[in-house]
Amino acid sequence: MTSLQTVHFTIELWGALFCIIAGISIFITRHFDKAGANKLLKLITTVALLLISDAVSWASRGAVGYFEYYLVRISNFAAFFFAFLIMPLVADYLTYIIKKRSGIVGLYWTYVEWGFFALGVILLIINAVHPFMYDFDSGNTYFRLTYGILPGIIGFIGIIITLGVVLSYIKYLNTFEKTAAILYLILPIVSVIIQIFRYGISLTYFAITVSTILFFVSYVFNYMQYNIDIEHTLTEERIRLVNQQIQPHFIFNCLTTIRYLCRDNAEAVEAINEFAGYMRGCTDFLNENNCIKAKREFDLVRHYVSLEQRRFGDKISVEFDLADTDFKIPPFAVQTLVENAIKHGLRSSDIKNGLVTVTSKFENNSHTVEITDNGVGFDTKILSEENKTRVGIQNTQKRLALLCGGKLSVESEIGKGTKVRITIPAKVV
Repeated sequence: MTSLQTVHFTIELWGALFCIIAGISIFITRHFDKAGANKLLKLITTVALLLISDAVSWASRGAVGYFEYYLVRISNFAAFFFAFLIMPLVADYLTYIIKKRSGIVGLYWTYVEWGFFALGVILLIINAVHPFMYDFDSGNTYFRLTYGILPGIIGFIGIIITLGVVLSYIKYLNTFEKTAAILYLILPIVSVIIQIFRYGISLTYFAITVSTILFFVSYVFNYMQYNIDIEHTLTEERIRLVNQQIQPHFIFNCLTTIRYLCRDNAEAVEAINEFAGYMRGCTDFLNENNCIKAKREFDLVRHYVSLEQRRFGDKISVEFDLADTDFKIPPFAVQTLVENAIKHGLRSSDIKNGLVTVTSKFENNSHTVEITDNGVGFDTKILSEENKTRVGIQNTQKRLALLCGGKLSVESEIGKGTKVRITIPAKVV
């Protein structure tokens, strides 16, 4: 290979390697924004294929032989193909970001970019049969023909359209994304202009590689911010939960019950032990940043249930059927749901024989916990609204998803009761 070929081959292979590593990183962290990550992953994969194709093209130019004859033609076709494909993928990714931030529905410029992509592919196919943009001489070396500037013009127009849309909605991008998006578009424009008038080093592909790095860095920045926000949210939620569980009126009610039970020393001692166990569990959970063993959570629930039953006697019954305790769960996940069942399902009505059942089992490669009550029930549509009486369910749902990839589902019928199901994949815990 000549020195120019060596430069191209080396730089583009290193660029492709970076794209592969970046793609793996995006795939691993895609949970924080699956739709956006998948779009960026498609873009970076396409850039990697573009760089590999162009590197092979440069490496095989000038090499005479049956295999090299087809290799240089196929790799050149592939390089142009992936270069055209990048235009709609960039538009698709930027459209997603803008729509997500602004809520705007009518952004259809991606379809225009797909049109330019289709036009570019048609020209490539025609050129493969009747060369008019580029061809190869007897030494298997690439050279331009009369209409060799057409790919550059198509790319230039596509990028200009995308740049115009981005500038129109730039207020919806953060500072880092603005820099990445503008450079992603401006660098290829400059290189396309140079390529149109002076053929040589593929500055367009180098510019795309540099800009792709910026988009990946922007993604990493957003992922880091996401983790910071999640940590902040979980910390606040943990403190809120602990404060909720040891709120003054609950402590006062427990102490009042214990004072009443002091007429029977044995029962008072049991109540004090339950109260101490509950308070100890609440304060211990304050220091927990991750999921805890399910047994600890169930122990806290038992303490809470025992104290409530001492207050309300036979009006409330709670049954446990815990066949599976060998997994981890967010602190207060079950306790909050049991408290909701007692407070909103049973105590808010005239039900005299209120029953709450707590079951756990392992099925379908998942740990399942169900909390069922025969209370008043409710319309589950309110779960999608801001509702203070159901905020415990909503917050528990969020913490399950964030801490252990779990899910929470609710079935309820007014007048018949409610069933809440927690599902935690076994592979996560």
